[in-house]
Amino acid sequence: MFSIAPSLMCANLLELEQEVRELERAGAEFFHIDIMDGHFVPNLGLNFDLVRQLRSLTAVPLDVHLMVDVPEDYVRMAETLGVPYISFHLEASRNPIRLARAYKAAGAKVGIALNPATPASAMRYLISEIDYVVVMTVEPGFAGQKFIASMYDKIGELRAMLESPDTGIRIEVDGNLDAETSRRCIECGASILVGGTSSVFRRQYGTYADYVAFRTEVERFRTQRVETVSN
Repeated sequence: MFSIAPSLMCANLLELEQEVRELERAGAEFFHIDIMDGHFVPNLGLNFDLVRQLRSLTAVPLDVHLMVDVPEDYVRMAETLGVPYISFHLEASRNPIRLARAYKAAGAKVGIALNPATPASAMRYLISEIDYVVVMTVEPGFAGQKFIASMYDKIGELRAMLESPDTGIRIEVDGNLDAETSRRCIECGASILVGGTSSVFRRQYGTYADYVAFRTEVERFRTQRVETVSN
């Protein structure tokens, strides 16, 4: 099975409460929150003030993704707000094992995010410290970029690394995921899809209907694949 984490950076922020309610009704299992500092990536995203408000607005778990130069600076904030899931970029931390342990001590499930150019092998000595891996399938910082096809191989490499032995660590993918790229990512080993402007927030039928349509499309692709293999 797979989970969809709508990226609230791609939502209509002027109607955010309504967007959240529609996604809850559609069955969203996580809300993905991109926090950017304008340095690690050349953009500003959401922030912990919004996280605070969302924690009082919804019971859906928040998946906070730090795209910041100094992820060590946010441990206390994450603990204060009771952030359930938080990931930081391997490229931004000098001491990722220490940082992962600090976030775990703060009560969070911890993920490490990998930029496209960072190899899967970089996770070799970090597996025992984390709960999930975030594979960036575009360069981080902006919505609407082209999916980087070589990331399928990276997902497959991570799956092989995580399955022997079975670690229970999930692979999350983030960046221009439509139904086709999502289906292929799942086949390679991903189980959490971050939904943005190519999926959940396409602005075709409304947020509720777009979420349901995207999930249905991915499930249909997967069903067709199973039938093809069986035949």
